[in-house]
Amino acid sequence: MEMTLIGSLPFMASNYCVLVPGVLVPLTAGVAWALYRYHFRPSEAHRSVDVKTQQALRRYVLFESTHGKPDSVRQAFREYAIKDRIIKGLLFTAEQDLFLEEAAKQSYSTTMLVLGTQCGYSAIRLLQLLPSGGMLYAVEQEESMAESAEEMILVAGFKNNQFKLLCQHPVDAIHTLKSQFGVKKLDFVLVDYGCDQHVEGLLALTEVGILHPGTVILANNTDHPTSKDFLKYIEEGGGYRIVDSCQGLLGVDYVQSE
Repeated sequence: MEMTLIGSLPFMASNYCVLVPGVLVPLTAGVAWALYRYHFRPSEAHRSVDVKTQQALRRYVLFESTHGKPDSVRQAFREYAIKDRIIKGLLFTAEQDLFLEEAAKQSYSTTMLVLGTQCGYSAIRLLQLLPSGGMLYAVEQEESMAESAEEMILVAGFKNNQFKLLCQHPVDAIHTLKSQFGVKKLDFVLVDYGCDQHVEGLLALTEVGILHPGTVILANNTDHPTSKDFLKYIEEGGGYRIVDSCQGLLGVDYVQSE
């Protein structure tokens, strides 16, 4: 969304105006910055990755990791992220990694879903935690990113019978899980795409009927302003119980059908 500031760029003057229904409204510098930070500026939680950056990351992982070794591939991601803030923003911190691992282990997951696979970093870690015969469904709607994520997962040593990469909108993919793949229940769900779309993802999961009491849901970026509707839905919906959180990564148990 383009910023509608009249007369100057932010940070360059002490007063600004915005145009609202034909009226110029003066803003103080502080209010203008807040408006820009939380409304007009593209959300950090919705940051996209250009193809050039994706290709650079792929090349680095291909040349610098030991193929067939998931930890080596993930370490290559982290090394590359040191010099690229966009990629760094896609990866979990060390604390979030541990939180993810503990939640997945405690759920005794055999069927997992990642909504927002991005570069494949978290999907690779979850695949490491899956028991023999388990399945991970990874969803990424941006085509070039989906291709990159699938390649990285294969480079890490996982086989096509251990995961499915779906290049679809998350809601469409959720319906595909049951109609095309015959998924009856999910044990673990990582929600890591647009914060303002988290609610529609949960609604689709409950509509399809593949959550069950005890399903663990981790939702990322819940400390971002665009997550307020999701948090309200979780707190007031009645079908979910907040368990814990770590740096914006919220752990939720599904407790009953609505």
